[in-house]
Formats: sequence, structure tokens, C-alpha cells
Amino acid sequence: MFKPAEDRLDYASILAPPVGYECEFAVGTTYSLDLEALIGVPLALFLGEEMDETLSENPIYILEALRKSADKFALFCEGGQIKVPNKANPVFALLESSIFEVALKNEKSFHPKVWLIKYTGGGKEFYRFIVLSRNLTFDRSWDAAVVLKGEASGQKTLKNRPLIEFLHYLREIASDKKKRKIIGSIADELSHVHFQTEDKRYTDISFLPLGIDEKYDKASTDLFEKYNELLVFSPFLSKNTVLELDGLSQKNGHKTLITRRSEITKLTNEILASFECYCLKDTIVDGEDAISESENAPADLQKQDIHAKLYFNKTKHNEHNIYLGSANCSKSAWDGNVEFMLRMKYNKRGFRISQVIDELFCRSDKEYDERHNPFERIIAVPEVIPDQDDLQERMQKAIKRLCRSKTNARVKENNGKYDLEIQFDKRFIANDIDLTIAALGGGKPVKVESTVLLFGLSLLELGEFYIVEARIGEDKLRRVIKIRTEGIPAERDSMVLRSIIKDRNTFLRYIAFLLSDDYLLAALEQAEQKAASAKGWYLHGSDIPVLYENMLRAAARSPEKLQEVKAIIQRLNDQEIVPPEFGKLYTTFYNASCNTNRGKRCD
Repeated sequence: MFKPAEDRLDYASILAPPVGYECEFAVGTTYSLDLEALIGVPLALFLGEEMDETLSENPIYILEALRKSADKFALFCEGGQIKVPNKANPVFALLESSIFEVALKNEKSFHPKVWLIKYTGGGKEFYRFIVLSRNLTFDRSWDAAVVLKGEASGQKTLKNRPLIEFLHYLREIASDKKKRKIIGSIADELSHVHFQTEDKRYTDISFLPLGIDEKYDKASTDLFEKYNELLVFSPFLSKNTVLELDGLSQKNGHKTLITRRSEITKLTNEILASFECYCLKDTIVDGEDAISESENAPADLQKQDIHAKLYFNKTKHNEHNIYLGSANCSKSAWDGNVEFMLRMKYNKRGFRISQVIDELFCRSDKEYDERHNPFERIIAVPEVIPDQDDLQERMQKAIKRLCRSKTNARVKENNGKYDLEIQFDKRFIANDIDLTIAALGGGKPVKVESTVLLFGLSLLELGEFYIVEARIGEDKLRRVIKIRTEGIPAERDSMVLRSIIKDRNTFLRYIAFLLSDDYLLAALEQAEQKAASAKGWYLHGSDIPVLYENMLRAAARSPEKLQEVKAIIQRLNDQEIVPPEFGKLYTTFYNASCNTNRGKRCD
């Protein structure tokens, strides 16, 4: 069940639609967000592929994934927790309508990590609900996930009521009316959807949202009750929460805590005497550094610590439960944050929490070698070493506080350029921290005040994403925030399109890609041709018959693809990019497709 080397889930594969289905709509939540990682979501959901180096360097592939996904997914994240991308990319603007920041009151956090996806195909509907401990970033820490599969039936179920109410909670946050309506519609459908783990060892499941309503508190989860055995797997801790769980133990109850080494200083030696406490060995945490000491080592080396949130308990009634999701073993998680946990009841027969521990510690083999155990026991609280976390925390709070301001921005044209005026509520601007703001697309940063003016931006630099930098002395922290911005010209998205499809060759290659039966194969072929030419994305003479053949096939089998081509032509609206001879050829196929498949002429 929890063998780190074997029991693994691939993020892209659990999002990708089953064979014969396509994604109709997806709702996701995360605490922190990496925009570059988010691009991989449309690739998985709508092209059925995982982001890799070949695909990430193919702007046509990314553009098509974002175009297909524009109206079909919504992602909710904590306000002030969007990472600043390593490189500016105009396509980030195409994600604006799909991202919704959540700013809770009283410094509480929006912390759930789930996906609900509806797929359709062949007249059937299929649902997938994914519960994770992982944020939507490139973090390489140890996380956990559960995938539930659901199908609709005529029989109504009350089991999904907490999940339905969670979706309605998200629906009220979404500012896009169309997506708000879709989320509400899917929520209503769930009353007839039955989710299963497809593992008979789990006898029951319960959806446990936290913080969305007064009735969804820690008492509703049944975790904080008397138990005989307990295993807690949590990267972040609060001493009082650990003590509360400690006090719920039956006499001679066995307790195990797995956490990060940095969290041990929050505990006491008395707690370590009551709990068996473990952390990952430094050789695991620093593993990438250890194997990458050469001068050619990649620049993005990361530490690998635990990030999963898991609770295994054997209750006083001898019931076995597994809790998995976003809630750390901390006061903020169980008393205020918005979180999401899944409880799974496990078949009593043959199950022992000690088995899980043995698997995690690689003790399953007959010949056990402690060197293979990635964890080590901690028996004493180490000395506290001062660090800079308090400064980072102060800057983080300043940015989050800014997200809680009633902020809006307005665009004004000025002699072919554009100026931005941003209004902040000065009560939410920190006085003891230097804050600056700039458009994500470009331009110079300006000090954050109640009124901020950004001058001389190009059309391509306009958007609703902004970079905020907080600084205390030499320490700084940068985050992306989203601000509702009025007056962005309608042609901005077309300009993003033209920033990638710059000439006729790129246009024809994009159309060839769009009409292909296999997106991945088409992308790889284009990558090979680009590598061979070493100059760019050019269409070769041998590609013309292939393009003609693809249009013929689309007219006969997939007329909707020709509709998509039409939309691209209309958005580009540039004869320097769209060859007139292609327009004539396309019109012939388009009209033939409409007459054949619909019995009427095209508009």
C-alpha cells in the first residue's frame, strides 16, 4: 500500500481522460500554485499527455492545450501563493479566466488539494475525484493521493452531500458567471454519482471538507476520538494538536509520528517519549545535492522531504480508518483553515498499522537492512537554531494581506501604449515592509500605495496577473497576485496567439498539428524537424500533402476540428499569416463538411 519505491501515482495520468472519453469540465484546488506547472494540467486533461522537455519547448502544443481548456476548468488557490515564473510567457494570460484566488478572513488559509473531473464519451458520463496532499507545483517532496471513480445511476446517495456543499462553496468564489453555473450544475449531478476506490479492502469512504461551514469542523471527522493505535504522517505540526491526539490514546495505545526534522523543535522530550517519532534521513532530504556535485548539475536541485498528510487509527471500537488529504497535524488546519480530507474505512481482517510502518521503513523483506530505511528515529528535541523563517513569514503575511484588500485596476490607452491604474485599500498595505508591484507581462515595478500607476505597457504586457515584491532589508519575497482589471482590449488574446503564430509557416504547422489524429506524435515529429533545421518551426514541402490529407480526414470524421480551424483564422485575421490559398482550400473542405454532416451550408 505504501511502498515508496513501488506504490506511485503519476499526476498527469490521474488527470488524463479514460480511453473513449474527453474532459467536459474540471474543478481543482491548491494552496500554492506554479503557473508553469499549471500548464501541464491542460496538457493532461485535454490532450492526454504529460508535460516533458520536448513538449514544453513546443509552443504550438502548449497553445493548443490552453485553447482547448479555456472554458473547461477552474482552479482555486490561496491568495498570495502563486509563484513568480522563471521566465515571462505571454500564454500565462490565457490562464487568467481559469484561476480564482481565495482570501479568507482572520489569517486563515485556503488549503485543500483536490480535483473533481467530469468526462463524457459515447453518450456516457464518468467522474473522477482525486484527493491529494500535493500542491500544484514542481515540488519533489513525498506526497500521497487517492483516486476515486464515479458513475451516475438512478439511485440517489447522501454520501456526497459534503462534497456537493464544498463545490457550492467554491461556486460562490468563482467570478466567472459561466464557470460558476457549470460548477453548480456538476454539484447537483453528484447526488446520483457513486464513487468507489476499486479496492475491496476499503469498506466505506467519507468526504470531509473542513472550514466551509460551522458543521464541518474537526469533530465531524471522528479523528479526534479515543483510539488504540495511531500513525500520524504530517510535515508541519502544532504542539497542542499533537498533545490533544496524545491525550486521546487508550491505555498502552501505540503512537507513531512521522514529520520533518525542522518541526521537532516544536515538541518536547515528553512527547517524544510518548510517540515514536521519525524523520527522513538527511541523505534522502539532500539526495539531489549528493548525486549532483558536478559542474554540469542542473540549477533546479531541490530538497526532498515529506509533504503527505496521513492519519491511520484503530479506534476503541477496533475500526480501522485512513485519513488522507491536506490537513497537517496543526491547530490552523483543524481549527479555521479550509481543508479537504478523505476518510477510508479499512477491512479489519488482516490489517495492522504496523504493516504500513514496515512498508514505509522498507522492513517488508525477510532480510531487513536498516540502511534501506529512509527514516530515522528522533529521541530528543534538538537545540533550536535561529533562521530567517520569521522574516519570510512577515513578508508572506504582507502579501496575503494585500490580497484581502478590495483591489481593482483599469486600463487606459495612451498613444498606442497602455497605462494601468490600480486601487488598493490603504488599510491593507503594510507600513513596515517595502512593497512594489509590476505587471507580470513586463514593465518597471512601482511602490504599492493606495493608488498605483503603471505607464507605457504594450498590449501583450496587459493582464490580470501582477508581481508583488516584499522586502525587509536584504531579504525579499516575490509572488504573483491576480487583480480584476477592467478595460483590457478584446484583441489582447489574439495578440497572444500572434506572438506564437508569427508567420505562415508556423500557422500551417499549427493547423497540421490541430488536424492530426495523435497530438503527441505530431508534436514529436515537429520537434525532430525543428532540431534538424535548427532554425524554428518551419513547414517542409513534404508536409503539404499531409496537411491536405488531414483536412480531408477531418471533413469526413471530425468536422468539429474544421470549426476549430475557423475560430483560429478569425482570431488571427491576418493575411500575412493565413495564406489566401489556404483560405480557399479550407473553405472548400469546410462547406463540404457542413453539407455532408449537417445537411446545411456553413455560416
